[in-house]
Amino acid sequence: MAKVPRSLLRDEAYENIRRAIIDGTLPPGTNLRDGDLADQLGLSRAPVRQALLRLVEDGLVESKPQSYTRVAGFVPDDVRDALQLVRALHEFAVRAGAPRMGPAEVAA
Repeated sequence: MAKVPRSLLRDEAYENIRRAIIDGTLPPGTNLRDGDLADQLGLSRAPVRQALLRLVEDGLVESKPQSYTRVAGFVPDDVRDALQLVRALHEFAVRAGAPRMGPAEVAA
């Protein structure tokens, strides 16, 4: 059986941990231990550590060497900015789509 390339293991760990953070399986403030995550994912610690570093860069995980690695909390300003972006996108979609709507779409 062929071994899975190391980079793919790192990516697999990243995607699984990222998904767990986004869907709330790992809520904000949850301590992340690379050994525990490696056991849960059936991987060695090295790709999990690489994935955690990438998640720190993405802002989903915060880490202080020799102290903690945990799921980042929500910063109120970031939430406000995200909501403003969603509002702007919805407004754009309505402005772009409304002129193209016919009576059937308006009635729906």
